[in-house]
Amino acid sequence: TGRVYMYEWGVGEDGSTYDTWTQCLEIDSGVAGTGKKFGQALEANDNGDILAVRSKAPGQAGMVEIFVRTSQSSDDSTQHAFTLVQTLTGTSNDGSSLNRGFGSSLAMNKDGTTLIIGAPGADTTDTVDAGKIYYYKWNADGSTNTYTLQQTIEAPDIQVNMRFGSTLDINDSG
Repeated sequence: TGRVYMYEWGVGEDGSTYDTWTQCLEIDSGVAGTGKKFGQALEANDNGDILAVRSKAPGQAGMVEIFVRTSQSSDDSTQHAFTLVQTLTGTSNDGSSLNRGFGSSLAMNKDGTTLIIGAPGADTTDTVDAGKIYYYKWNADGSTNTYTLQQTIEAPDIQVNMRFGSTLDINDSG
């Protein structure tokens, strides 16, 4: 099923030197199911307040769950918490969810307003595993605080098993 563990860098035993990683949170999938491999890939914005986590269950296209930090602070301590706000899934033109690899690669810009999701197993009408990339924008309408699909990009040169979108990167500004 899988789990994401969060650690924070903090002061060690001497009380004055930052030298210790401490586990501060566990995040579980908000979607029921077994064998999902939740946490297989993840991406976070630089502030660490938007987290995209990929999972893939046998017979499914893959999904990316979007979590937002909802931590509360008091007395110089922080109780870390994240809330699931959205689940993005991959489906084919025919509605099938098989063999797409949706979320196999993820890239997010510095502030989290742009999320790129690769689906290297996506088929085109004539080509197996040609691959696709999905471009999402955060809060595109100014009110939802979720990602909205802006564009689907297919490989410029389609070949069998090309697996376009296997590796992604994006600059800080998106």
